[in-house]
Formats: sequence, C-alpha cells, structure tokens
Amino acid sequence: MTDTVSRHFEVGFILFPGFPLLELSAVLKTFKIANLLSGNSFKTSYYAAAPSIESDSGLVVQTADSVSESLDACVLIAGNHQLPESQTLLPEYKVLAGIEGGTRILASQNLLDGYHVSLSGSPFDNCRDFPNIKISQKNCEADRDRITCHGTLSATNLALEILASLHSTELAQTVAEQLQLSVSSRFQRSHEKQIIQRKQPQIEEAIELMEANIEEPLGADELASLVGISRRQLERLFRKHLDTVPSKHYLKLRLEQARKLLQETVTPVVEVGIACGFSNASHFSTAYKNHFGKTPREERS
Repeated sequence: MTDTVSRHFEVGFILFPGFPLLELSAVLKTFKIANLLSGNSFKTSYYAAAPSIESDSGLVVQTADSVSESLDACVLIAGNHQLPESQTLLPEYKVLAGIEGGTRILASQNLLDGYHVSLSGSPFDNCRDFPNIKISQKNCEADRDRITCHGTLSATNLALEILASLHSTELAQTVAEQLQLSVSSRFQRSHEKQIIQRKQPQIEEAIELMEANIEEPLGADELASLVGISRRQLERLFRKHLDTVPSKHYLKLRLEQARKLLQETVTPVVEVGIACGFSNASHFSTAYKNHFGKTPREERS
C-alpha cells in the first residue's frame, strides 16, 4: 500500500491500575499491522502515575509519568471495577479516546459532553451519572474527535477509527482486511457487511449489541426489544438476509472470539469460556468442538 500521508503520528496510552490487557493488545496489534502497511506511520507510548503499572492479568508495563502534549491521539484505558480517580489534565489532542473505564474517566471530566458515547453497564445508570452525554448502543462509537468503546472485540474497531481519523479510511480498510475480522466493522468490505449496511440497519444494530455483550449474552427477547422489533421479526430478517437465526449468529461470534483468545493469549481455557459467555466448561467444550471440530484444549496443542 502506498502511503499518501508523509508525516508520522504519535498515539499515547494513559493506563490505570488493573487496565484490561486484552483490549490494549488488540489495539497494539492493529497499529502494528498499520505500521507494516504505511511505513511506520505510528509511534506509541505509555503513561501512568507511576514508573510501572500492572494490568488485570498481572503483566507490568513500564511507563512515563508526564503525558506528552504533542500526541495526535490520546487513549485512556482502565477497568470498569474500582474505577480510579484521575487528576490528569489533558491538552487539546486531535483525537481523544476511551476504552472501558477510560471512557468513564473522560466523562467524569466533562470531556464527552455533547458527544455520542459507548459505555458499558446500564443505560439508565449511565444517563443518570452522565446527563450531558448521549449514550450510544454501539460497542464502538466515533463522534467527531471522540472515540469510545467497551469490550475486547470493540478495541480493534476503536483502533481502526483512530487510523481513519489520523491517516485515511483506505488504510483502516486495508488493516481490517489483514486482520480478517470475525466481527462487524464499518471498515470491512465483505458482501455480508454491504448487505447489512445498505438494507438492514436493524440487523447491523443487533450484531453490534451482540458484540458488545459477549461475556454476558443478551436473551433473544431482550435483543429484539433493544433493536425495536419483535423477536419473530428479528429472526425473519436474519433468515432472509444472512441465512441463519440470531441465536446461531450470536453463538458464532462468541466462539470466534474464544478461538481468537485461545490462539493469541495464554488466558486459561476456563477463563476464556467465561469471557465468551459460557457458564460451564462442559458446555463451552461441546459448543466449540461442534463448531470448529476440536476442543478448546486441542486448539491450544
């Protein structure tokens, strides 16, 4: 791919204790591919209140304590539990982004007022806690110079949005193709994605809700209600346009995410199953083998 943008871009990550490592890894993998395709257009750096910081998985990352004011994009990453208070005053960056609890920190500093925002948790509670933001049902939301997301699957989409904002949509699309994404992204150019975007926004919205709720899957009636149609109508749309039903597509997304985690991380098999919405190891193993022809443990061998 020919790089049409000559300058380089600096992307900084502000990390908070217990930050979600899988989300950071997904973003960094996306930037790594972008650098291979664009001649190393992106430089990444890490910041925290201490010289080193520990992730939710126990990995320690070395950081700088002073956030650079020359960043083109700044991404805040924090866990949703035991949300830390942030006193960091952020300069006016071209792009400001939040992942999981990082979004709540931005919102608490009134940096997302007037923006559409992707937040995990109860929409009612979020509207009460942050009355000046517009809660989005998308798992990744890009609104002007603010990009927010929640969930491991959405972190890649957040990185793609940053690539498109700083560099070009063409680069984001090419990176998405290289990643062979198993989830919905506006940068995918597949036939299925084109059908969803052009003809059936309700299917697109349903899939985004599925992707945003992998660990705690939504029930069929709840999913249909959030989309604004009946369960039967939603099932009819999926059969007509995707030749499947919502429950099967949901299971496929969860299993594909499980496979990604098994192949790309050292997370224990049982924890992978839980992270992908399976209440017990036996159900996870059976579903995985039925879909991929091998058990989760055989995937690792």
